[in-house]
Amino acid sequence: MNKQDYSAQTIRTENGNLLELVPEFGGLTNRLQFASDQGPVDVIAGLPDRHAMETDKYFRGIPIFPVVNRLRDGRYTFEGKDYQLPVNETSRNNALHGLLHHLRPEVTITNDQDVSEAKLTYTYKGEEKGYPFPVDVVISYRVKADSSLEAEFFVHNRHHAAIPVGIGWHPWFSLSLPLDELQMKLPKVRRLAVDSRLLPTGERPEDSTFEQLHSLNGIALDDCFAVQQSSEGETVSVLLWSDKRQLGVEMWQQTGERAFNFIQVCTAPDRQSVAIEPVSCGIDAFNTGDGLITLPADDSFTARMGVRLVTAI
Repeated sequence: MNKQDYSAQTIRTENGNLLELVPEFGGLTNRLQFASDQGPVDVIAGLPDRHAMETDKYFRGIPIFPVVNRLRDGRYTFEGKDYQLPVNETSRNNALHGLLHHLRPEVTITNDQDVSEAKLTYTYKGEEKGYPFPVDVVISYRVKADSSLEAEFFVHNRHHAAIPVGIGWHPWFSLSLPLDELQMKLPKVRRLAVDSRLLPTGERPEDSTFEQLHSLNGIALDDCFAVQQSSEGETVSVLLWSDKRQLGVEMWQQTGERAFNFIQVCTAPDRQSVAIEPVSCGIDAFNTGDGLITLPADDSFTARMGVRLVTAI
């Protein structure tokens, strides 16, 4: 077994639930393990070493801010001014996933018997010309003894005027089985139709493929879905399930104003994991306005999501 060559911080409960974070690489969540009657279950497909973290192209485990998903040509206009963010998806000439994965957060750890917490504070001073707006982002991860994780995202605008905001999380789930052996269920959604650059066409067809548990066998996804919530603040969830192991993982998210009203689902090319991403806005939202949060000066908001182990359906 190779010696770990990166610096991690871990929170854990007494009964064996744990979350591993790597502050050096944007505070990525690299391991999430839950206790079960079958023994420990690793539900996140992490990265094995520093080289993998330095060269990762799939944004594994990172928090997403302020751009969610893709931004056309890296350009947008806000309050009459034009801005240009670095293009980091060169094959499609898009900017992907924002800035937090370049920042090293301050981390505060509290380990307790039943609930352990890691608080990650990102103090962004507006250094990037394409997003020159000072803002604080605080993410609190709480691992609980009931084999669950809660993530709370807090955003505070320190700019003198309103700023555009998108936020989300990018975990890749595996259950230690190939995707073709797993099933997935989504809440009621509409799919955002996209073009060859995976940018939105404006069409939003209904998609009931995963309205009930449906096999992922042979299915490739890189799709954003708009949640059809029925009431303000409703919680919706995605279920990833293994008949073989008779267990699964449920990813839940708070919807409503200034919350997570979209879900991005992306299957890994190696067919070993799937990204299930709760996000606050749609693709290219800085240009389309689809779900974009405009946060006034000195205003803030909090939104929540979480993961839980499921052993019966």
